[in-house]
Amino acid sequence: MLRLKAITDETVFPMVFNPEIRNYILLYLKRKQQVSTLLGLAKYYFPMFEESLDKYGCPLELRYLAVIESALNPNAVSRAGATGLWQFMYNTGKLYGLEVTTLLDDRRDPQKATDAAARHLKDLSNIFFGDWVLAMAAYNCGAGNVKKAIVRSGGKTNFWEIYNYLPKETRGYIPAFYGAWYAMQYYDKYGITPTTARFGQVDTVQVTDKIHFQQITSVLGISLDELKALNPIYKKNIIPASNTPMTLVLPVKYVSNFILLQDSIKNYEKDVYFSSPTVAESIFNKEIVIDSNAEYRLEARYHIVKAGESLSIIARKYGTNITELAKLNKMSINTTIHPNQRIIVGYKKILIPKVTSTPTDTTKTNVLDSTATIVNTIGADSTQTK
Repeated sequence: MLRLKAITDETVFPMVFNPEIRNYILLYLKRKQQVSTLLGLAKYYFPMFEESLDKYGCPLELRYLAVIESALNPNAVSRAGATGLWQFMYNTGKLYGLEVTTLLDDRRDPQKATDAAARHLKDLSNIFFGDWVLAMAAYNCGAGNVKKAIVRSGGKTNFWEIYNYLPKETRGYIPAFYGAWYAMQYYDKYGITPTTARFGQVDTVQVTDKIHFQQITSVLGISLDELKALNPIYKKNIIPASNTPMTLVLPVKYVSNFILLQDSIKNYEKDVYFSSPTVAESIFNKEIVIDSNAEYRLEARYHIVKAGESLSIIARKYGTNITELAKLNKMSINTTIHPNQRIIVGYKKILIPKVTSTPTDTTKTNVLDSTATIVNTIGADSTQTK
């Protein structure tokens, strides 16, 4: 109790110790490995949270809300569809400027989502008389439910006095906040050691061309898992930059090489990663593709199955989905695959030098001139990260 008093004395949060809070403190302290992992992630995320919270005049202790919302997982998705570190629902996220499209989801972007969460919490505190505990409760169940609880309690405005009128989940939400706060503050008193920070020093670069994560990993040598973890906003491993530059987060050691090799990256097997889905059937027939300048032969790109791999694992590796992978290989999505089996994961175009026609070769000339089909390759569509 004295420790809890010590960490609340210099904050706007009231010192409260009751059986509900005690139970959550004990729960977190029992989950030593989880707390250890959270502490390692906090080294990366908490400075980011604190910057945005301070910007909007929010208590810095609200950083612990993200712990109970998502366990500091930017890809977390609830059963109701709340997404990201701060678990924004689609409509609430949209209200605070978080864009969601086929290729990106701002709710998964740590910077953008944290900025939105800080603004949302500030708005809620203004609604509830500057009471940050009620603001947190409203963040969980909605301002409407908190207002109803106040009315049903006879107009009381203390969280613990309206406790029994709140949704069950919200009744546990505030005690969980105190429990996470206590455990992450006094972890060393209970034999808990933080894991090594998952990410080292990072920086951002601006991308002005459409790029697939696999192009970046192939040229720079960064692991796909690390790239995805640093850039969870991109749902299909594609940075859809064109007219508007987009941000890519990289470990500092890769930044200069990315800038130097950006042209090589965007052109690396471009036809493999950005393909047209309309040519699937012609690919299976190995047709010659003709445009106004050249002919191409489509060549399959294979993956050799390793022990323990499934179609879904291979699909994720190549940034596609299991349906497309099964279609490429003319198999069911439930087909069992075996080690050393060759699986087609895409196609690339191989240039066939065009033979210049002679005046008497009218048939070939007419065919080439009348065909203006530009076909890209297939097999690199990626799935939405869940």
